[in-house]
Amino acid sequence: MERIMIISHCKKRNCYVLSFSRYIIRSAFQEIVNSNGNVMGYEALSRIEVASTGAKISPDVFFSNLKDNVGYIHILLLINKLHLISYRDSRLSSKEKTVFLNLPPGFFELILFYPQIADSFVTTVKQLKMTTSKIVIEITEEPAISEISLGVGKEMMSDRGFKIALDDYGDESSSLERYKICLPEIVKISRNFFLRQKNANSYDELNFVTSIFRHYNSKVLVEGVEYECDYEALKLLGIDYFQGFLFHEPEHTTIDALTAADCC
Repeated sequence: MERIMIISHCKKRNCYVLSFSRYIIRSAFQEIVNSNGNVMGYEALSRIEVASTGAKISPDVFFSNLKDNVGYIHILLLINKLHLISYRDSRLSSKEKTVFLNLPPGFFELILFYPQIADSFVTTVKQLKMTTSKIVIEITEEPAISEISLGVGKEMMSDRGFKIALDDYGDESSSLERYKICLPEIVKISRNFFLRQKNANSYDELNFVTSIFRHYNSKVLVEGVEYECDYEALKLLGIDYFQGFLFHEPEHTTIDALTAADCC
């Protein structure tokens, strides 16, 4: 199967795309807001379709199948480069806002043996005239081969100026154990975890873990907020940041075509 991977400007859609095998990948961005409703950043999301038919592919399915690819981490880094380029040249771009990118535990474990991969990503950020301090790397919820190695890899990225978030806390391996090893700047509470609390009509567990996070000076974000009543309840619990359809549906952004030649 052909494995050519190219980031280019799509004139028809006036956006950047990554061509990979038989797929076309685009970036979408979703707002993250604070308790006052002000936008503090955006999470970069992937939207995938089959190039020949335009059929949409679920990101969960796409990335699950991609794990078997020997170049899995390289592909993920290229997708994140696409996100950074797309954000940089979009109307959303702001030096004051933060961009959230996703990387799996395997990335953090890999850079222990190949630190040049982390250095190369820093070089990409600098080439795009962006700063690592305005990029949050989310550690996704998949299992790690070694949680200790994951923690060391996290420190390597922190040393390079990136902020770290623990993604989907309460799902799979995104646990209190992982939190205490990594001590990220931000913890993203999964929608599933929040709904379990809501449906039980008790936020005791959420209050318990957030008290631990605050003890270590981590900010707390709840994902998947869809209703105003949930937003108000979470604000009363002292949650710092919020993300979900209530505030913003993920959107594709167009770019200034004059900058397209500078995409790579």
